[in-house]
Amino acid sequence: MTASHRTTIHILGLGAMGTVLAIDLLRFTNALVVPLFRSQERLAQFQRTSGNKVSIRKLYLEGSPLLSYPVERSECPETFSKKPISNLVVTTKTYQTKEALTPYLPYINENTNLILIQNGLGVLELLKEEIFTDAKNRPRLFQGVISHGVYQDKAGIFNHAGWAGMKVARLPWTDEQMIQKRSVVADDAANNSLVELLTEPTFAKEFGIEHSTYQEMLSGQLFKFLVNACMNPITAILDCVNGEMIDSCGPVFTSIIDECLQILRVAYKPLFEYQEKFNGNKEYPDMDINAVLTTSNMVSEVTRIGCDINSKNSSSMRQDTLFLRDIEIEYINGYVVRLASNLNLDPNSCKVNKTIKELADLRLALNRSRSINGDWRKE
Repeated sequence: MTASHRTTIHILGLGAMGTVLAIDLLRFTNALVVPLFRSQERLAQFQRTSGNKVSIRKLYLEGSPLLSYPVERSECPETFSKKPISNLVVTTKTYQTKEALTPYLPYINENTNLILIQNGLGVLELLKEEIFTDAKNRPRLFQGVISHGVYQDKAGIFNHAGWAGMKVARLPWTDEQMIQKRSVVADDAANNSLVELLTEPTFAKEFGIEHSTYQEMLSGQLFKFLVNACMNPITAILDCVNGEMIDSCGPVFTSIIDECLQILRVAYKPLFEYQEKFNGNKEYPDMDINAVLTTSNMVSEVTRIGCDINSKNSSSMRQDTLFLRDIEIEYINGYVVRLASNLNLDPNSCKVNKTIKELADLRLALNRSRSINGDWRKE
């Protein structure tokens, strides 16, 4: 890729996930990385406090080096160039997606590549039902399921605490497109500028990119969802760093995961039937989802990834409760509760996740109350 033919990639949401992606794109590709901010005030704050640089501390590397890279251009709705957006990465909190996208919708069209890199589930439904309602003008939609552990400390520094890669796939706008042939992946790898950038050999190796069909990615997304459904609310409720609970988390993880899987098997029935219907067909990749998405395996994997590999990480939800920000619980454990309702399942089928959601909300409310009224434990 020459300097005159650089891929421009806009990043909407320069938080933990947006920063870790931006840093490695700047390190290992020739892309023009353009952060998008929600207001002139927020843009000015970024320019003033960071000097137009993105920075991250790589805790998993020897010496925990702090890496900083300048960005050539950053914009907000008031300063935006008003040119069509070719490649857009959305790493905002799930509940911020609609508000964050709205100012830039005039510049998103059927030629735009839009990739969601967010926790939780439910944003695809939001995009179809409330944002891109005109099927003819919908962007090319992709999903990134990121497993890197990143958090922001009290000094405002983003810390990359654990390396675990990212799965990427084209998202289907309709249920009929849920099961994809291998040819869909091959075509995007050869002809889509966003996929070409993300799968550049050096970047893909360093960031851990795995480009796949939607069903393979969805399997990974549900895997990550179960990690989030355990790690995020429990660390927020307990106010602990991930690794602190490694010896005692098994029982509560088992309850959360077992209930989630019972509901997800109903909601994503084609995926859980995939092995029987498509394995052995050369046009489709073989998958062994029913060996991976089991309660016992997932409890083991969540503990390994969440509490061991990312032992020094502080989950995004815990960070949000510490900084008194809204949390994404509605798109994680709350999503399971909504699914149960939408599927007309017994209300008791989601009682564990409903309780976890309520406790996470209570944790945030308590932290906010203490910031105003003081901590009664210290009186």
